[in-house]
Amino acid sequence: MTGSFLVAFDLDRTLIYSSGSAGPDAPADARVVEVYDGAPLSRMTQRSWSLLGDLMRRDVVVPVTTRSVAQYQRVGLPAVPRHAITTNGGTLLVDGVPDADWRDESFALAAQSAPLAEMNAVLAAVAGEPWVKLVRDVEDLFCYLVAHSRELIPEAWVAELETLAEQGGWTVSVQGRKVYVVPAGLGKGSAVERLVRRQPVGVATITLASGDSLLDAGMLEAAHHALRPAHGELHDSGWAASAHVGVTKATGILAGEEILAWALGHVSPSSAVPGTPSPHAGCVANA
Repeated sequence: MTGSFLVAFDLDRTLIYSSGSAGPDAPADARVVEVYDGAPLSRMTQRSWSLLGDLMRRDVVVPVTTRSVAQYQRVGLPAVPRHAITTNGGTLLVDGVPDADWRDESFALAAQSAPLAEMNAVLAAVAGEPWVKLVRDVEDLFCYLVAHSRELIPEAWVAELETLAEQGGWTVSVQGRKVYVVPAGLGKGSAVERLVRRQPVGVATITLASGDSLLDAGMLEAAHHALRPAHGELHDSGWAASAHVGVTKATGILAGEEILAWALGHVSPSSAVPGTPSPHAGCVANA
């Protein structure tokens, strides 16, 4: 039986960073990888760009993001990956093109939860509040709210939303000033497992994963080896999983470098950049 690697990376606050999430140690020469409304939005360090390019040449990288297809396509990566998973697992891009069978399967999974209209109505009920910037749904699969700032989101409202969502088979995730409401059956972890099942018979796939939010938790738990940044929703909540999930030493944009070096050390130990962590170093396991 032959073997292969699948390296599933969350994007925002894992590999790419806004100016607000990059941290105080962000280098001045960080590379702009996303422009929105004519202004730089997301960056990664020059070293991260080089490490990611090295990994992508091995055809193992699978970006896995909550972003819609259009939002994902704004991000410039060193190459177009063979596979990318967007819409929190709802869409599979194969060489940049949505896979129709995958999409049908995603709608079937989402249908196991209460209708999207019900969750949209819950968010729409507060859309006129002064702390709310906008409410959107994404590709008819899930919805989210953007507040003017994280501090303005009422904790009591989030608790009530979580209760309502759980009753309907949905999951809530607060990422900065965004509040996502997603069907429980539609997730990054299950999406990576779906992709692994598509691999040729006789190929044993070793999965690596990295992500910072509650929506990444299933993906980290399902991977053979995982590393999460020492920041973000999982870190702030004290989330812990099995021993196979480590935590970076660095925070902010420099955590992205550590994650990529860690992944490259697994996939191609002989190609690891001198001075970067080995596959089992450079991170501390969760307690």
